[in-house]
Amino acid sequence: MDAAHGRAYVCKPMNPPYDPANPSSPDVRRRAFRLLFLCLIATSIGNSMLFAILPPLARELEVDEIFVGAIYTLSALLFLIMSPVWGALSDRHGRRPLIVFGLSAFAGSCLVFAAGAWAGQVGLLPPMAAIIAMALARSIFGGLGSATNPSAQAYVADRTEPSQRTRALSSLTAAFGLGTVIGPALAGFFSHRIGISTFMVLVAIMVGIAAVCVRLFLPEQTPPQKKGRPINPLVQFRFAGDPRLTAFMIYGCAMWMAQAASLQSLSFYIMDRLGMDAAGGLQLGSIALTMGAAGLIFAQLVVIPVLNTSPRVLMIIGAVMVVLGNATMIFAPNYVVIVIGYMFNSFGFGLARSGFTAGASLAVEPEEQGRAAGLTTATAGVGFMIAPITGLWLYQSVAPAAPFELNASLAVIGCALALLHPRVRETTAALVPNVEDTPPA
Repeated sequence: MDAAHGRAYVCKPMNPPYDPANPSSPDVRRRAFRLLFLCLIATSIGNSMLFAILPPLARELEVDEIFVGAIYTLSALLFLIMSPVWGALSDRHGRRPLIVFGLSAFAGSCLVFAAGAWAGQVGLLPPMAAIIAMALARSIFGGLGSATNPSAQAYVADRTEPSQRTRALSSLTAAFGLGTVIGPALAGFFSHRIGISTFMVLVAIMVGIAAVCVRLFLPEQTPPQKKGRPINPLVQFRFAGDPRLTAFMIYGCAMWMAQAASLQSLSFYIMDRLGMDAAGGLQLGSIALTMGAAGLIFAQLVVIPVLNTSPRVLMIIGAVMVVLGNATMIFAPNYVVIVIGYMFNSFGFGLARSGFTAGASLAVEPEEQGRAAGLTTATAGVGFMIAPITGLWLYQSVAPAAPFELNASLAVIGCALALLHPRVRETTAALVPNVEDTPPA
């Protein structure tokens, strides 16, 4: 049902029917998707804990907020450039090798980050050198670890019919939200017990084990395509200009910009609004990030299956919720209301992300799934690359509420795009999934 016009749509697959021999049996798909779900949780834990750890760590090292943004910026730029490349390479070489490579690179980046943070805390490196070391670690993730997400997303798209895809992809991307719950909670619990560096080493070990499990247990039946010309990142980005994808890419960039700015600014916002020190800010920031991630998980694992609606409707509702969430944070009189606003924001982003990811996948052909997945993944890179300006710079130079005001404006633009753009309307007619065949995460 199209919520904007009250019309029911007949399911019209945007892609040719998938080959039943390729996805294997439903049981095999369920096991494979669950393994990918657990692997993405592991990487999300390592990512999300940084949003709780870095603000207090920056205060401990006595560096400005803008330098924390620098840690994200280079990583986000490389993530933006390389995600489409890895997605296209997964079309050529298969999904599993690229997933294993990305997980291994992420584990390595955690070890480098742990070393840089430890050296800065004990005085072996001056604060700015420690920041540079941590930025290098994040760059390893952005450039090499970015192979995991588009390859995993394309793996799921290979093995689902169009009617199943929104639900299957939302279950997979919910791993991001679940890891975002676990990461800050673990960071807040362990930071004063075993230390940040030790915790990062444990995350590296966990992700390394995940890479081994994928290599040994993830079935790979997608035949690699014939090798062609070397993959050019600029060529991959031109694919974003394909009329089938452009609206989804613009929407995704807007929503990721809003989400990234919120993630980077939230802990600073809480510390300054409440007059907290670094230790108190770590605890309260971790709780707020955890509650927001819980809202995202609820959206993707509970609300989306219950709504059973089109990607377009998810995009519209998600954008409206992001507007409400940021408005709540702007006018919040206390910590509890700040947390409630951030939960609304994250709940809306959970709907929005599943909507534009599934819409882009439905818009292209089976042989283009890796390229499309790379581009939708790259929208996160756009968000985190720009967030130090739209988030931390605005926070420091204009006003603490300025990032959230901009986030609300971006969500309004996204809502208008989902409501009015003809390609979004055409591509995302409601699809009714086959519940029996849809492999749960």
